[in-house]
Amino acid sequence: MNTQDNYRSLSSTESRLVLGLTEEGRRELTRREAIERLARSTKTADDILKNLVRKGWLARAGHGKYLLIPPEWGATPTGESNVLALATQLTPDGYIAFSTAAAHWGLTTQLRSVIWVVTRTHARNRRINDSEVRFARLPIKAMFAIERVDVYGYPVPMSDREKTVLDCIAYPDRAGGIAEASAILAKAARRWQWEKAIDYLERLGNTALIQKVGYLCTAAQLAMPDKLRSRLRKRLKPSSRTYLVPHVRGGGEPRFKSRYDREWGVVVNIDPGLLFKL
Repeated sequence: MNTQDNYRSLSSTESRLVLGLTEEGRRELTRREAIERLARSTKTADDILKNLVRKGWLARAGHGKYLLIPPEWGATPTGESNVLALATQLTPDGYIAFSTAAAHWGLTTQLRSVIWVVTRTHARNRRINDSEVRFARLPIKAMFAIERVDVYGYPVPMSDREKTVLDCIAYPDRAGGIAEASAILAKAARRWQWEKAIDYLERLGNTALIQKVGYLCTAAQLAMPDKLRSRLRKRLKPSSRTYLVPHVRGGGEPRFKSRYDREWGVVVNIDPGLLFKL
């Protein structure tokens, strides 16, 4: 798409503001900054901001705050409801992950007002309309398997189906807890690519995650191919042992008596009856 063609829908003053932000690599703008940049009266600046929102160059991100819509997206308004597209614009390398990605892939029906964005940079949590955008940092080696998916006509970077599930198991607090994360796994396994998922597990090199995924697949009687099961088992050592949910020392008496799964070396410290239910 020709970016210069898109700017023809802007007045010279509007174009100057949009181009200035774009050239500076800015993604956010406050009302106060706009007034200073435009060097106009408050009312005139407010009118210009309102026009830019209407034309699809800015989106409201809270009281007195705006997000710049990338010029390459064109001049068609994203709509303020397309919060996933807007959220990924808050950092230069952000992508949608965890429960937010799981919902996009149809793996959970739980609706939340939290949008999870993974980024390498430090970023403070924000709000876009009624949604809270939370940022999470992962090890660089764990930031892969990112696709650009269509969300209401706009390209949004997001972890793919298999990586989304593994991330939810690895960080269940970002997926609604281990019970919901296990349900996400069970639903995904009906139509995901087993070879890809196992490749990802090996690439991540997280023994505890391998153990948890192995146990959950066995407990849910998921059809993991025997060849791939053997590949995972070979990565475990006799001393490998992990808790299904984080074990807190000094946390008082557990409500459920733990049991030990010898095949995968997992201490099952929650009621198995709570798993695989959305």
